[in-house]
Amino acid sequence: MVQTTKEVRNGKKHSPLFQLAIFVAVLGLVGFGFIRYVLSPPESSSSAPQYVGSLKLTSLVEGADAQSQINKLHGTSISLENAYIADYRPPYGGEQLMVWVGEAGSKTAAVDLINRMVEGIKRGGSPFSNPRQVQVAGHDVWQTDGAGGSFYFYISPEDDGRVVWLSIEGKGGAALLEAAVKAF
Repeated sequence: MVQTTKEVRNGKKHSPLFQLAIFVAVLGLVGFGFIRYVLSPPESSSSAPQYVGSLKLTSLVEGADAQSQINKLHGTSISLENAYIADYRPPYGGEQLMVWVGEAGSKTAAVDLINRMVEGIKRGGSPFSNPRQVQVAGHDVWQTDGAGGSFYFYISPEDDGRVVWLSIEGKGGAALLEAAVKAF
């Protein structure tokens, strides 16, 4: 007589119900892992939202690394308590939102930083020009001209010690700008 695999193991047969329970348990674990680690947005210790409008957070640099990149962009040391740089993109290409957030530490420090940015752009010698104030979602925002997109900077309506710089590329600029100002 030929023995099946079920009969060989400890001489016991496993019922189809037991096999189904094992299969469902394994399938459940695989499904949980897929949802948790593939479909869920990355967890972040910063206050960077996972989505701005329909754009998803795709890259995040925080802390000392972000401060170093901000200093390198400016060619000088910017006094910030903390910073992060967030990149947002849609699933299938198109528009892009880059956000640089600097924690200045106080409203006074944030106002000073914004004023230095405006004066630096007015002075010339930077890739940006023509700084002007506009109203976005009821907040004062500086807009400036530059190559490769639309550029905005402002003191966060959520935290008056936070300075935000936005770079928007692609279509949907006005709606995306409003969503970004509300998010940051």
